[in-house]
Amino acid sequence: MNPVTIGTKLKTIIMFPLFLIIFGFLIILIILTVFIPNGKLLATKYYKFFGWLGLRMVGINLTVSGLENIDINKSYVVVSNHPSTLDIFTHIYGLPISVRFLTKTELFRIPFFSRVLKILGLPRIDRGSSSLDLNKINSSIQSVLDDGNSIMIFPEGKRSNQKNLLEFKKGAAHIAKKFDLPVLPVVTHNAHRLMIKGKVWFLSGDIHLDVLEPINNVDSYDVDELTNQFFEKINKVLISKEWFYKTVKLVIFHIIC
Repeated sequence: MNPVTIGTKLKTIIMFPLFLIIFGFLIILIILTVFIPNGKLLATKYYKFFGWLGLRMVGINLTVSGLENIDINKSYVVVSNHPSTLDIFTHIYGLPISVRFLTKTELFRIPFFSRVLKILGLPRIDRGSSSLDLNKINSSIQSVLDDGNSIMIFPEGKRSNQKNLLEFKKGAAHIAKKFDLPVLPVVTHNAHRLMIKGKVWFLSGDIHLDVLEPINNVDSYDVDELTNQFFEKINKVLISKEWFYKTVKLVIFHIIC
């Protein structure tokens, strides 16, 4: 984990309130889009700006590889590991398709913010339930697809706060099969070192997203098999890249010494 320096603490003290102020303005702007023609398109641009804003203020250098694996004219179920709070910003801004996250019910109880979630069309899910109730969210997922957007899911169900994967839940596979959507696996690297659950320090650093080849033939697998497919794809890249980074650091260390 990167050390929290005095400079990092000062930056956080200055930038965090500024972020909240700008975020408040964005909430107002998104709400106002309901009163103008093609307001959904403008709301989506504000949504992308929100992703960019979070990365800029924290000081994140985001790089993305594998963009050739994305057809911007298609909708996907995008699945990714979830090591950090920063994952929201990286996936909103870094992917050339507009994603809508499955959003916990509690956030829809926040005044004004709940209105923004509805305008953007984020599907609601009750994470307190013992299982995913597809009947309650099918219509909102269909609305996301009708608008040409994609569903974004972190199958671990919560932030792992580490590079290693937690067990994947099966909701993403259920949705992919229900709506006949290809699954697009994305791998996040290094975010677990920069911001974790319960921490607010704005640690600058690099985050890389690997966009893997989509799984198009979802009907060829049952739910368990499909879940295992994208778990293995993501885990394989995580392990191989971590080994690569460690090797490079070791080589550089020996060259310097």
